Amino acid sequence: MASFTPQQQEAISTLDRNVSVSAGAGSGKTRVLVERFLKILQERKATAQEILAITFTRKAAREMQERVRKGILERLTETLDPEEKAYWQEQLQLADRAPITTIDSFCSQVLRENPVEAGLDPDFAVREEYQIRAFREETAQAFIQKEIQQQAGDVAALLDLYPADRLAGILTALIDDLPAILALPGGLAAPYEASLAGEEEGKIAAEGALDALLEARDQAGPKGREKLEVLAGQREEIHQWIAEGCYDRAAAALKPVSAAGKVKDLVKEAKAALDRLQVLSLDALGAEQARNWETVLGRFRQTLLDTAEAKEMYSFGYLSAKAVDLLEKRPNVLLRYKSRFKYVMVDEFQDTNEEQKKLVYLLSGGSSQSLQGRNLFVVGDAKQSIYRFRGADVSVFRQVRDAIGKTGGNNIVMDDNFRSAPEIIGACNTLFDDLLGTDSQSDVTAQPLHPHQPSSRNPVFAVLKKGDCTLEECQQAEGRYVAQAIRQLREDTGLPYGQMAILLPAIHLSRQYEEALTALGIKSQVSDGKGFYDRQEVVDWINLLTFLLNTRKDWALAGFLRSPFCGISDRQMTDLLKPWPELSLWESLEQSLEEPFVTLSRKLETLHRTALFQSLPELMDGFQEAFAVEPTLLAQRGGREKLANFRKLRALGVKAAMEEGFTARDFLDRLDLMRQLSARESAANQEEDPEAVKIMTIHKSKGLEFPAVFLPDLSKKDPSDHLGIQFLPGQGFGVRVDPGDGNLAETSVYTRLKGEKHRLERAEKHRQLYVAMTRAEKYLYLVNVDETKENSKAPDPDKEKWGQSLQRVFAPGGPHGDQMDWEMLDVAEILEAEETQQAGEGETFVLDPAVYDRIRPVTVPRNLELSASALLEYDNCPRSFYYHYFQHMPGIDPDTVGIGTSRISAIDLGTYVHRVLELLQEEPEKEALEEALVLLDRTEEEKQVFLREGRKMVEKYCASPLFQEIAGLPAQAERDFELELFPLEAGKVTFQGSIDRLVTLPEGQLGIVDYKTGHPPADGEEKQGYTRQLTIYALAAETLYLGQKVAWARLHFLKDCSSWELKDRAREEEKLKTLLENLLTWDKEEQFPARKEGCQWCPYRYFCTEGAADSH
Repeated sequence: MASFTPQQQEAISTLDRNVSVSAGAGSGKTRVLVERFLKILQERKATAQEILAITFTRKAAREMQERVRKGILERLTETLDPEEKAYWQEQLQLADRAPITTIDSFCSQVLRENPVEAGLDPDFAVREEYQIRAFREETAQAFIQKEIQQQAGDVAALLDLYPADRLAGILTALIDDLPAILALPGGLAAPYEASLAGEEEGKIAAEGALDALLEARDQAGPKGREKLEVLAGQREEIHQWIAEGCYDRAAAALKPVSAAGKVKDLVKEAKAALDRLQVLSLDALGAEQARNWETVLGRFRQTLLDTAEAKEMYSFGYLSAKAVDLLEKRPNVLLRYKSRFKYVMVDEFQDTNEEQKKLVYLLSGGSSQSLQGRNLFVVGDAKQSIYRFRGADVSVFRQVRDAIGKTGGNNIVMDDNFRSAPEIIGACNTLFDDLLGTDSQSDVTAQPLHPHQPSSRNPVFAVLKKGDCTLEECQQAEGRYVAQAIRQLREDTGLPYGQMAILLPAIHLSRQYEEALTALGIKSQVSDGKGFYDRQEVVDWINLLTFLLNTRKDWALAGFLRSPFCGISDRQMTDLLKPWPELSLWESLEQSLEEPFVTLSRKLETLHRTALFQSLPELMDGFQEAFAVEPTLLAQRGGREKLANFRKLRALGVKAAMEEGFTARDFLDRLDLMRQLSARESAANQEEDPEAVKIMTIHKSKGLEFPAVFLPDLSKKDPSDHLGIQFLPGQGFGVRVDPGDGNLAETSVYTRLKGEKHRLERAEKHRQLYVAMTRAEKYLYLVNVDETKENSKAPDPDKEKWGQSLQRVFAPGGPHGDQMDWEMLDVAEILEAEETQQAGEGETFVLDPAVYDRIRPVTVPRNLELSASALLEYDNCPRSFYYHYFQHMPGIDPDTVGIGTSRISAIDLGTYVHRVLELLQEEPEKEALEEALVLLDRTEEEKQVFLREGRKMVEKYCASPLFQEIAGLPAQAERDFELELFPLEAGKVTFQGSIDRLVTLPEGQLGIVDYKTGHPPADGEEKQGYTRQLTIYALAAETLYLGQKVAWARLHFLKDCSSWELKDRAREEEKLKTLLENLLTWDKEEQFPARKEGCQWCPYRYFCTEGAADSH
């Protein structure tokens, strides 16, 4: 058996009681979970189907199931005992159906297995997040409108404070908390009423403080005494105001008196007493408002439940609550599950909540209120609880640990770290001992980790001084610093970029790092679960679809024209509109007779008709074909990610069309809704690039580890709370009230809950930093923009940002300053620094020739596969050849023939004509022209263009001397070959091609004809590429037909019936061989110069920087 620490062994082997494990980062908790599962099987305490294992994500569940299955298989193959083999074989079969699942999936299973008791159709579907959000918003708005019509008094009172839309928004935001809000002990008004119960005591205290102050007025300074004498003359009146509850007037009378001199403390005490009374007057209004909220929220919750049932609008939260309710109220159902599972194991328990605790207690011991079973195993790390925004309550973990201790169970701490270098662990221990504290009664406390990895080096803490720079400049400098540090780490250690990660508080901060890395030639890969519908490639499609369905929407058309698919500048659009100011942008585009507007107009008109009259998948396919979507996206920075996102968008569209009957209009409505709701849809899954730096959020990184971690944006501000309501489960419902001046003031309950929420949020921020830092294995970089000005006060420890905490704890010269390697830089200096090195540059290292001979690297020969016409492309433009055959980039053919909307590419026309010429051997000209059309998947208009243009070429050819010369001779059409024509030193070149016409001449020799539909060489200028192509055909023919020699090889240009014949073949063969040797050794783009004469016809113009520059 593999070795385990004593704590791990205890967690694995303790099977007779409840166990909780507090597992620090990198302590091997997943391994412990799997081994405990296998230990239960080994001890024959339960079968694989009698162990319920609950994980946080479906991915984690799959991984655990695979590990369990692997462990069973190992035991099956190791044992020689027949009975043992039979047992493990049975467990292997059961493992495929083992209940290793998530809480959401388990609750759904309970409801499906008990549809009658649950009152649900067993085939219910869990709605998508955006559908739930839209349903909630619609239900809240409809509820408010109905309440207004019914003139409900409590709603009317709330409408005095909030507009109807705002009130509906608050209701929507509170939906997930409604059960806990309505379960507050004593009702929502209880804490306000408790506060008001002390009002009389507060009055007495205020009057006493006032009298004490007045009696000591002789001790005040001259000005203070004068003000207090005035106040003494109002004494009886002020007492009356206090007695009558006019606290504002009493406080106003005391306001001119300053807290200074010997009476300073007495003044402060009197003012504080009146402040408390003023808050009580607000609490009186708060109690009334809270009662209104309670009745309104009660009715709203019932409306929500009824409507959800009627529309079958089920969310995971709704189903989880229903499952817990079912198990609580149906003992017979609960008994079945309690009997089914002999052991219950829960992973990531720090991210559960009260409802999920009830579920676990029910399954373990049969009671939702207390832990009564002895078969529960929970594992988690309170320091890694970072999902409060999803309803997680870290205090639940402590409650369950306490309950396990009280019932005789074991609370185990696994504090050995097998992930990170000692220097990283040491810094983490120091920092979080300060930030988390060591109070054992706290929900979360520091827990020092013990490292077990080799030494590396201190974490780097880079402090970038802001100075007078703007926020944007600071972001740019931070991105540049991180990119340069990544490059330097690669040069220093050889660590691949794919093993480095940038972890961010929020994914919208990623752009500056992507751009900085790109500037250094370093690839990056962004991974996160949000923002799909705001990705530019998705927005471009939304703009296009919006326009296609309503051509009057100029803003949508303008947005699409600016996209990479069109590349039209604002200046071009302005010029387009000038001649026809009364027309819309689309009408102006239609009127233009200039390129690229003519082509754009044709394409958009075709798509417009498709959007109106054809299916959504046909529209998306039409868009892909018309605008070369895939190569256009691939040519951009982050092209693979953009292409993956577009493919995902298309898949969503096809699914909506096939399963829900969506039209283009329906799909646009859904996309607009998704953007409006900021729906959390992850970007498309990408194949992991081993040479790309990973960029993700801290939340996304949880459970992962990287050899090098970079943590910038340590000064990011937290978002403000704009709801205007404060709620914490079990603690209260805080409101603000209008004291009569039209402004909303905080009640005591609101202020108290706001402070507590701030404490909880700050504590979770500390835990986020803990998660981020403990992802690092060897190297850790922390980057902070320091906004501190000279001689400024130290920040309040309760309001420190991450960077400020790090600067305080690891201050140079302080007790822990040696645990960080500091780098102090100015933002301005980083921005001004000139980039002198390109990615990958370094010092030139010269190796001794004698040593080199001994360690000469093995050279792997290169193999090239080329078409016979490839070298013609090289002759036209070596750079285009490089993109095509070395980078394998897709091309776009811009050369078209025809007019209006019936334009066809020259390549397609050439294919058609070649097919006609092949058919001419057996059929008359007219039939050959017609039959070749059948193979074309084109509109009738386009087919007429093929027929018209093709007939011109074929008729000229049939009248040509070449046709007359070879007519009646035996011939083969489209003779395919795939041959290696030369033995080459640097590798192998295989040519693939097809000889259009291979003629057997009367003397037994061969003649070659290759038809060209393109433009003949101008002014008789020889094209080297044509000569090379004929040379390749001649060599191929003689290789295919040994013993037969090629007498002549000709190119025939169908446009003007001119011919081109191969001359001096021996010399051309030698030139071809030399070129091929070069191509086998060249691999850099600069070795393939761009020739700009043909840029406007180049299929890689969309990508080539030379072509793009030439086109402007």
